[in-house]
Amino acid sequence: YNGVFICGANPHLLFLTYRGELRTHSMSIDGEILCFASFNNVNCPQGFLYFNRKSELRIGVLPTHLSYDAPWPVRKVPLRCTPHFVTYHLESKTYCLVTSIAEPSTQYYKFNGEDKELSIEDRGDRFPYPPQEKFSVMLFSPVSWDVIPNTKIDLEEWEHINCLKNVSLAYEGARSGLKGYIAIGTNYNYGEDITSRGRILIYDIIEVVPEPGQPLTKNKFKEIYAKDQKGPVTAISQVKGFLVSAVGQKIYIWQLKDNDLVGVAFIDTQIYTHQILSIKSLILVADVYKSISLLRFQEEYRTLSLVSRDFRPCEVYGIEYLIDNTTMGFLLSDNERNLVLYMYQPEARESFGGQRLLKKADFHVGQSINTFFRIRCKLSHLGDDKRLMAGADKRQITMFATLDGGLGYIMPIPEKTYRRLLMLQNVLVSQGSHTAGLNPKAFRTYKTWRKQSGGPCRSVIDGELVWNFLQLPVNEKIEVSKKIGTKIEELISDLACIDKLTSHF
Repeated sequence: YNGVFICGANPHLLFLTYRGELRTHSMSIDGEILCFASFNNVNCPQGFLYFNRKSELRIGVLPTHLSYDAPWPVRKVPLRCTPHFVTYHLESKTYCLVTSIAEPSTQYYKFNGEDKELSIEDRGDRFPYPPQEKFSVMLFSPVSWDVIPNTKIDLEEWEHINCLKNVSLAYEGARSGLKGYIAIGTNYNYGEDITSRGRILIYDIIEVVPEPGQPLTKNKFKEIYAKDQKGPVTAISQVKGFLVSAVGQKIYIWQLKDNDLVGVAFIDTQIYTHQILSIKSLILVADVYKSISLLRFQEEYRTLSLVSRDFRPCEVYGIEYLIDNTTMGFLLSDNERNLVLYMYQPEARESFGGQRLLKKADFHVGQSINTFFRIRCKLSHLGDDKRLMAGADKRQITMFATLDGGLGYIMPIPEKTYRRLLMLQNVLVSQGSHTAGLNPKAFRTYKTWRKQSGGPCRSVIDGELVWNFLQLPVNEKIEVSKKIGTKIEELISDLACIDKLTSHF
């Protein structure tokens, strides 16, 4: 790679890549960098030298397995099968991966009045047989980025994995009283005539003596629990050391005792629960057709109760919490490509004493979001950034990924910053020139075919639009900031601050 290195309090690498595109990658690993030089040596091919703020000389080289021709450094790992779920197991420092391979199948089950029977069809070579998914679970090593040998577990035929999670369950042998297990929920897909049944599988990842010459084989799966349930297991999570699972139309709370699950509490839910997330004793539940519900588990009374829910029908794709210091909101993405933020405010009149979750913000992303994760704001080690946004140390960014292959984030910002950026957004909407003359404000408004009571809430700054401010010519920047009644420096520092807090990758 050829490029330029920018020293200073915010060091960056600037590459001009093979495609002729300029890529910037921050190098905040060592704080402030005073001076930098390229260095090519037998022991350090195509490397570099630099002095950090403690005046220590460091010799470094960029990892060769990463591609820097992307907004974030990227590495692709071929699997030769379809990955469905991945989760990190902290104790063993490995990843657990669920994959499947589709093969044409000549068999299917049909209902004969009392039970199911297997029937085999033979329609000749020219008939297109339907593909049948075969699922398997395996351990993946972050050291070699390869599947750990002899850890692959193939599931039974017709059995599909619906969810996988690393859950912390009560365990007397650990100091914290909790231990990480891999929990899997499955369903036997025999067809629409036959009642769905599933299994809950719980695995522990144990250390064994590695095979000679294969140091990575020190980890193995140990099956703790595997039993059939009364319905399909569609979502799984944990709360206060107990296991939470959605089985059919009920949510059960289980306790793991002597390698068996003992029922503690249950509650009836809506149509099809496909995601469960918990923080402390609160459980957020997403339904495919009936939006979200908030449940609470009281350990001392062993009861699971409904706190509040959204009464409007909504086809939910994904859910996550949005955390800003002591305030918590519930984010959901729906099938109409919107992102909606709900909050629980029992003191508000329109929430009917807390029975109803209140809609606080909405935004049309234009892509279907199917997964979220939370990460803390990135705090720099530098003393001169103390004037970063107030309360940033207790704020979390919620990252999301879309079905079109996009990645993005949503993060809470202080009121002052919000008002400044909102005024900037309004000026840019009315004054700026837009692609193909399209209106960003109309596009970002919440869209639905259902009849809405009350208008859209908005309350979300459109980052892509606001960032265009940095590309404006200087005279236009001055004009825009005059209209808002603020300085260019303030707006640029707001945007730079948001960029610093979110530059994890």
